[in-house]
Amino acid sequence: MKAVANQQVVIVSYAIVYRDEKVLQQIAWAGIVLDEAQNIKNPDTKQAKAVRNLNAGFRIALTGTPVENRLGELWSILQFLNPGYLGERQFFQRRFAIPIEKYGDRASLQTLRSLVRPFILRRLKTDRSIIQDLPEKQEMNVYCSLSVEQGQRYQQLVETSLAQIETTEGIQRRGLILTLLLKLKQICNHPELLNSKTPN
Repeated sequence: MKAVANQQVVIVSYAIVYRDEKVLQQIAWAGIVLDEAQNIKNPDTKQAKAVRNLNAGFRIALTGTPVENRLGELWSILQFLNPGYLGERQFFQRRFAIPIEKYGDRASLQTLRSLVRPFILRRLKTDRSIIQDLPEKQEMNVYCSLSVEQGQRYQQLVETSLAQIETTEGIQRRGLILTLLLKLKQICNHPELLNSKTPN
């Protein structure tokens, strides 16, 4: 605490916030700014909980991906910024996440947008008044063919794996599919990677 007592700015990693949570909680921070705030998108992680427990006069979160997979990630970031604003997690799931993600409920989506819009400042790459020094985005597709060995192993793996997948169901089936995708990627990178340990 003495080390930060007279400092204007203190920069720490998410890991340090979790490790030194008890010490950092004792400090009344003027404000907290989270960079790469998607690091707290999972509200159950220890570092997300530690960050939410810090005391601050104001809070800001910077992220390019406020929602990557689930709306619960947005809830987690907003829970840090403005605790309780979107309700408790179970309420948010029932009121917004399930209706929108499972049933495509446009009315719930519109309501959620209206709730979070006042708190989100979004920068668009197309806005030239904000980013004047960036060049236009350039994309170049480079196609790489598989070697003969890669092609053979790829085809063999697909055939044997699909036969296994057809005879299984439930969580085991999902596991086989994910394992297949991982192994196919390894073959495309280098066939020898397939010989390394992979999760079953």
